[in-house]
Amino acid sequence: MPLHLPTTFVHDFKSSNLFNRAGMASHVAFAADSRLLAIAGDGRTIDLWDAYEAKQVGSLSGHEPSRLKGTVSALASSPDGQLLASGGQDKTVRLWRTADGASVNVLTGFSESVRRLAFNPSAPVLAAADKNSVRLFDLASGAVRPVTLPEGGVNDLAFTADGSLLAVALGGQEKKGAHPIALVNPVDGSVAQTVGEREFLARALAFSPDGRLLAVALREKGVIQLRDSASWQVVRTLKVTAYAVFALAFSPQGVLGAALGDRVGLWDLTTESEPAAAKVPFVKSCFVETLAFSPDGQLLATCRSGSNVRVYR
Repeated sequence: MPLHLPTTFVHDFKSSNLFNRAGMASHVAFAADSRLLAIAGDGRTIDLWDAYEAKQVGSLSGHEPSRLKGTVSALASSPDGQLLASGGQDKTVRLWRTADGASVNVLTGFSESVRRLAFNPSAPVLAAADKNSVRLFDLASGAVRPVTLPEGGVNDLAFTADGSLLAVALGGQEKKGAHPIALVNPVDGSVAQTVGEREFLARALAFSPDGRLLAVALREKGVIQLRDSASWQVVRTLKVTAYAVFALAFSPQGVLGAALGDRVGLWDLTTESEPAAAKVPFVKSCFVETLAFSPDGQLLATCRSGSNVRVYR
């Protein structure tokens, strides 16, 4: 039976907070109930919306805005649905309780804005990265473990489905050379292994929900590699017409989504058919850089950087 590919337009999240210059959106995250959608970017607040009714139900404030770079640069929801993490241009991570919007912790120690966040699916651990470093925060004990990376320039983070490894795509803004994916032991922050070969540079990462595949978007080559998570060898290559793939995400049912500039490509990897596509309205000089599936797999949220959020079913 074909997997559900959410390509039917449901809502645009249109409000003054998203469309005036002080409130353009660039990051989204669903809560565990698949209804609450957090949206943030240049505005002073993280706005909470009902994803089915396109109705704002709350807002969170705390990050200090940057006049040139906006306010929030990353969002992530915990697997149990109790916490929302936000990374800011103010070099902090804030943890919010989704039940009542209370701020429960502020994580510091970064030298740059916090650009990537990932919750461990099997332990109370949050990985957070700025431009050149990654830290692991044990949310139960309060312990902080810095990750010793072979080089700087963090492009993306992704935990394996069982939480036993954290994959870190390295290379930053470099366009040439071999820049590997570091596989990190989340217990002690050590690099267990690196993956990559000559002229390898990954922009985005995502693990399949069954843990068998690592999807890797290569920078500026229009290629997505699917790697076996046991051998780390390439088992399939997906060609895309876009100049670059800006983000990857898997739905809980195993649909792979990729931000491809003017659209989101969707692959049912159980078939060899051409991908479906969720078209995102054109906005000059803005690419689709953010996508998120709801935890039940029924909704897909997309955002052109610095623009509006659109939801598909």
